[in-house]
Amino acid sequence: MSVVEEQKAFDYYSHAVITAAERAGPAVVKVEIGRGAQRSRDGHQGIGSGVIYSSDGSILTNAHVVAGASRVTVTLPDGRSFPAGVIGAQPERDLAVLRVGQSGLPVAELYATPPRVGQLVVAIGNPYGLDFTVTAGVVSALNRSLPLDRETKLGNLIQTDTSINPGNSGGPLVDVQGRVVGITTAILPFAQGLGFAIPVSTALDVISQITEQHRQGISRGTLGISGLDVRLDEAVQRTLSLDQSSGVLLLEVAPGGAAARASLRNGDIILALGDHKTDTVDALRQAVQALKGSSSWPVSFLREGRRRRVTLVAREVKS
Repeated sequence: MSVVEEQKAFDYYSHAVITAAERAGPAVVKVEIGRGAQRSRDGHQGIGSGVIYSSDGSILTNAHVVAGASRVTVTLPDGRSFPAGVIGAQPERDLAVLRVGQSGLPVAELYATPPRVGQLVVAIGNPYGLDFTVTAGVVSALNRSLPLDRETKLGNLIQTDTSINPGNSGGPLVDVQGRVVGITTAILPFAQGLGFAIPVSTALDVISQITEQHRQGISRGTLGISGLDVRLDEAVQRTLSLDQSSGVLLLEVAPGGAAARASLRNGDIILALGDHKTDTVDALRQAVQALKGSSSWPVSFLREGRRRRVTLVAREVKS
């Protein structure tokens, strides 16, 4: 091969990797996990990766990344950080779905067509906490399996020689068009050049199951919502003279539920239910229990920095 041909081949390779990184990169997030004292006396913080796959703020990551988490924060490459809720997880397939209370976020395409052995792929993630690192390689083999424990195996895995290290877990493996073909999941200890990813076909099945279970769960609830604890902006606290520093951020409002009928929506932050301050999800649950039997409940909440009030008309749906 001539020098000119070598340069052309190198330029093509570079262009392919750059294109993949630029298309998928904005949708890759750093996932930071806080674990409570029961897991670690010093409140251990872990780091993984994830990818936004839907404009409603849904994120795909590994189940092992968020296992035992007391809080989850995701950070985008542009520096924005948001608290995230765990919508559901399937540890036996090492996948989990998170959601943030934001819309209009960058989204990566999930591409279910299986990759081919020898195909160029790019991994994007946060190995060892090095934010938004890009590595490239090829698909080495398909249909590999790895043991999760003595009784369970992860199957149908993509094997790649793309450099994957701790912190990459949950991040995307993408093709040269920037389409996600897998979710990186594991490396073999002490192995060189061996990484694995869960194919998107498996991920789509897990997303479908988790989403349906979650929707059924919130539709059966008294309020028809899902949410998570969130700290309030200090400027908003001062402006509105709030005597609490946190509330419950709504991630999803079930159509037809009590919250939806009162025109609550994703992104609202519930501050109080009746006379009960709701600075955590647990406090909101306790308020619901305390107010059972009442036909209507006043709700205080934040929307776009303004404090608002509505009245919920409770109507339980039996499972």
